[in-house]
Amino acid sequence: MTPRDHLTLRDSHTAQTRDRILEVAMEMLSNSPDGAFSHESIAKIAGMGARTVYRHFPDRARLLQALWIRLRDVTNTKFPAREEDISPFIATAFREFDEHQSLVRAVLTSSAGTEVRERGGGEGRAAFARSLTGALSESTPLERARVTAVFVAVYSAPFWQLLRDRGGLSGPQAQEAGAWVVRVLLEALHAPKSPKSKRSKKK
Repeated sequence: MTPRDHLTLRDSHTAQTRDRILEVAMEMLSNSPDGAFSHESIAKIAGMGARTVYRHFPDRARLLQALWIRLRDVTNTKFPAREEDISPFIATAFREFDEHQSLVRAVLTSSAGTEVRERGGGEGRAAFARSLTGALSESTPLERARVTAVFVAVYSAPFWQLLRDRGGLSGPQAQEAGAWVVRVLLEALHAPKSPKSKRSKKK
C-alpha cells in the first residue's frame, strides 16, 4: 500500500467519523425529549471517546454550525439569490418542512435546536439583502433593515409552524399562504411612492 493509499484511507475514516458524530447529534435533536446534546453525550451514543468528538468539533459553536449545514441540506433549504426566486423558494421550503416535520418541530422546540437554527440567521439576512437590492434601491438603511427582517421572518420554520398550528392550514395551504405573503410584500415594495411619503423621506 502506497503512502497516498494510507492518506486516502485516513481521510475516508476521518470523514466517516465526522458524519457519524453529526448523524448522532441530529438523532438526539430529533428524538430526545428536550433535544439536548453535548460532546460527551454524542460520544457515548456514537461509541467513541469524547476526545474524538472534540477533535472534529473543538467547541460547541463549530458543532452547531456543522449541524445547521446538515439541517439545511436535509430540508433542502435554499436562500434566494434573486428577487424572482423568493416566492417559489418559500413554497419549496415549506413543502420540505412538511416532509421533515418531526425534525423541524424538534429544532423549533428544543434549546439546542434553537441554537442550531439561529446559525442560519446571518445567511438569510445576507441573502435577502442581495435579492432585494433592486426593490430597496431608494430605501434608507433603516427601511432596508426592516424589510429584510420581515422577509427573513416569513421565510422561516417558525412562520411555517404558525400557519400550520395557529392558522390551522394544511401543508399545501401553508405553502400557498407563504408564497402569497411574499408576493404581497414584493408588490408593496414596487408600488409607486405617494408624494407624501417622498416628502417624509426627505425630512
